[in-house]
Amino acid sequence: MAAILIGLAAGYGVGNLLGHGEASAESAIVAALTLAAGSSGRLRTALPVAAILGTIVVAYSTLGAVTTGYPVAAALAMAFVAFTTSVFTAARPVGLLIGLVASYAYFLVTGVGVIQERAIGGSLSEVGVLGLIGMVTALVLVSIRALVEQAIGNAPAAGRAAPSLIDPIRNSLRTFDDHAKNGVRRAIALGLTMYGFQVLASHNAFWVMLTVFVILAPNGRPSLRVAFIRVLGTLVGVVTVVALSQVLPENAALPLGVLALAVSLAASSRSTAVSAAFGAAAAAVLTALPSGDFAGYAGARLLDTIVGAVIAIATGWLLWPGTGANAAAVPADLTGRSSTTGVAPAGT
Repeated sequence: MAAILIGLAAGYGVGNLLGHGEASAESAIVAALTLAAGSSGRLRTALPVAAILGTIVVAYSTLGAVTTGYPVAAALAMAFVAFTTSVFTAARPVGLLIGLVASYAYFLVTGVGVIQERAIGGSLSEVGVLGLIGMVTALVLVSIRALVEQAIGNAPAAGRAAPSLIDPIRNSLRTFDDHAKNGVRRAIALGLTMYGFQVLASHNAFWVMLTVFVILAPNGRPSLRVAFIRVLGTLVGVVTVVALSQVLPENAALPLGVLALAVSLAASSRSTAVSAAFGAAAAAVLTALPSGDFAGYAGARLLDTIVGAVIAIATGWLLWPGTGANAAAVPADLTGRSSTTGVAPAGT
């Protein structure tokens, strides 16, 4: 949580200082996730993990920006991101972290950017620059953190045998295992809902897509019970923040949204239900809350969530229905374990 908050502040601050204004929200998200990925461990293990995740987040965010406004291209891009981030999870622990966080970062930056354009850059070059600003800012902070901890003797020891990142992913594609099957499910469901979102560009389409995204997480197909909990978390998040918007002063909206975003990103590698709740709250703020019609807004989100759940369950459970629930457990300290363990070259 500390890494997320520091990364958000540093990424937004540097982007703002360089003249990007509110579009620095993208550099803030990239910096937060990259710093979290390198929030523990020695420099030789933490820095490569943070650099890999940061590079993927920048690349996926840029892909989203390039295809925004072009429904077919955006749908294909979303399908690509959904499939690849699912396959990444085969390479634990680092690949699992990358799959979970990169998928969430892509969705947040591009999804919110369609409705609230100032949240991302106005051109491809600015989007790329903002991503690089966020990543470089975070890598500097990771290096400082690691060197200070090593100097005072607080840095945890590196793992004895760092796993390969490439070999498990290659094997998943070759054997078409559960990770690849989950990627196909997510690619179809999220590709279709992204197409609808790009065409309609409305809050309703956004929340349908958010629900599908939350239910069909990168780490595998959950049980129906877990799917229900994730949907419930989404509803709790949006209803809570809309309710608070009726009693809190208007200038409290931005801090509320930033806090919800930080908690959501911090929880994305621990609990998808908690991450969904706070992610929904952050998205509600970023996409502009209504000024008065609480019941109408909450009711619309309830309907959108039901539609999204039906799409996710239909796609997720009709394809290979006999495989059952296969969601991989997420370790309590996935970011710390990943940045401490590090990665090894392919074939080692």
